[in-house]
Amino acid sequence: MLIFPHWQSYWLKQIRLKQLSRRSTPMPPSATTLNLQQLQHQFAAALHYQPHDLATTVVNDHFSAEQRLQLYCNNFIIGLTDILASVYSTVSAMIGDDCFNLLARQHILNHPLPQGDVTVYGAHFNDTIAAQPTLVSTLPYLVDLARLEWQRDCVSRLACHAGNLPLAKLRQLEHQASHITPQQYYFHIPISTDTFSSQYAVVSLWEIVNQTNDDHQQQQLATLNINQPQTALMQHYQWQIWQQHVTPELVTLVTDCQQQCPIAALTPTQLNLLPQLLHHHLIDDIRKVNNDA
Repeated sequence: MLIFPHWQSYWLKQIRLKQLSRRSTPMPPSATTLNLQQLQHQFAAALHYQPHDLATTVVNDHFSAEQRLQLYCNNFIIGLTDILASVYSTVSAMIGDDCFNLLARQHILNHPLPQGDVTVYGAHFNDTIAAQPTLVSTLPYLVDLARLEWQRDCVSRLACHAGNLPLAKLRQLEHQASHITPQQYYFHIPISTDTFSSQYAVVSLWEIVNQTNDDHQQQQLATLNINQPQTALMQHYQWQIWQQHVTPELVTLVTDCQQQCPIAALTPTQLNLLPQLLHHHLIDDIRKVNNDA
């Protein structure tokens, strides 16, 4: 787990409370100093350039209180920018480091880090991009590209699918005497599976940027029809992110199965897609409807 414990522990060592004048009867700690929770809250506000009271708490030595806090702010922004760049590497490649860093800074200030764990940070970056009309008018596909990269990141954190197929239950499904009936059971999709749809060819764009060597990359980018709608499936499969172009019909079938649609309710056209579900390791069980506990 990637966390920033060293930031808070280090700054707490560096921020020294100004000594108060001695009193014959010490006042309660709550009345003289901030407790740890209050310090953390104030420090988090300072990192996001929000109102805080630390300027009167931090000692002034070779750095002023404002300078010391600014150093932490800069390091905080740089650290989260690196996190965003690792998640949205293809977006960064499309717009360049300078533009990406400006977007990242705006996103960080508008979407504060809610906890010390940064492995789940980066949601809604597509909304930050969508709020830039000039950028969107120039690269209209960028919002969906960011959405694709965030979905890939989310899938990577889900339990890995080993690829096991429910072959025994599939055989039982063929026998009418079996307790597994099409009216009560559905095809269970591995939880590490997600669907993606876009009016732009961002799946192909991602693959060209990340899976093509430099000799052929420019040629493929030049011939890519970015305005071609695409649908895809992605899955955390055998410790890798599997991503595959599929038809909209297969995406609809996967979505129906994720919503526990009984097998008997599937259309003949959808049932004809069952071999594709098995081929793409998209079924890991056959379960009773409303019985996922």
